[in-house]
Amino acid sequence: MGVFYLKYFYYLCIVEDIEKIRLLEDEVVELRFSLKDSKTKEMFYLDILNNIDSSISDLFKQEEENERFRLNEEIDYRECLINLKKSLNEYKRVYRINF
Repeated sequence: MGVFYLKYFYYLCIVEDIEKIRLLEDEVVELRFSLKDSKTKEMFYLDILNNIDSSISDLFKQEEENERFRLNEEIDYRECLINLKKSLNEYKRVYRINF
């Protein structure tokens, strides 16, 4: 009789371990999806920052050319900021992100 109980206890431990393994595998799958989603959002934010950086660099370059060639063209910074805001709103709409 003692051997039977030992085998039964061993069986229960294995079943319990298998159930724990299944739960952990499900958790790993969920974490992978979460990681993929986070990486996708990170790429959107990186793209936004790159566009902002590029726009600012273009503004500074235009300002330098105005000074160097004495073009006396004024840069409308307010208009630049308005366009930046419009661009950010478009990103938010298209990619359904909030910041």
